[in-house]
Amino acid sequence: MYYFYNGKKPSNNFGLISSILLIIIFLTIFFFFTRFNSLEELLEYKFQILCILFVAVSVLFSYYRKKGIFHTHKIQLTDDNLLINDFIIPIKNIQLDIYTTSKDFSRYHLWDSKGIFSIYSVLEDDLLDNFKTKYPETTNTFEEMSSKTKGYLVIVKRHKVKLEYDLESGKFIIKEKKKPKIKILPKFFISDPKYKQGDTFS
Repeated sequence: MYYFYNGKKPSNNFGLISSILLIIIFLTIFFFFTRFNSLEELLEYKFQILCILFVAVSVLFSYYRKKGIFHTHKIQLTDDNLLINDFIIPIKNIQLDIYTTSKDFSRYHLWDSKGIFSIYSVLEDDLLDNFKTKYPETTNTFEEMSSKTKGYLVIVKRHKVKLEYDLESGKFIIKEKKKPKIKILPKFFISDPKYKQGDTFS
């Protein structure tokens, strides 16, 4: 079975904004240091220097930190494997976590233990419906106790366990008793894909 991505296309705005910020920061640093004739004069502006360096390091960290590839193409589900790009992931390595509130669907997280892919979605779709029906042995349903969002980070709590999912990088951490039980940065990640089952020739 083939499933086609039907969600939002990723925006390049953040990358463009980050690039512009980097240029502005480096120009600011350059012109700031050219104002001084000696080290003594420069040391009078310790606080300003620290502020500039803090902003520069923050932007650089955000721009260059490791991220998965946001995948907006089709995936294939066979009897024994899930295929994404050139990767073949055995179903036995895949886990589907469904979160519910008062028995109503809230979100799902489909991921593999080898860190190839991760799908996080607050939307029900064809992939979810078919996977949980076909592979009940690798499907878990949890009652969601609470959830909150901090920027790109989504935090979902269930009984004694917490999922932290970064929507920008795909990295997720599953914590048990406040200690990381699973920590994965997948090669490919997908958010709210709204997968539609179809045929490659349609």
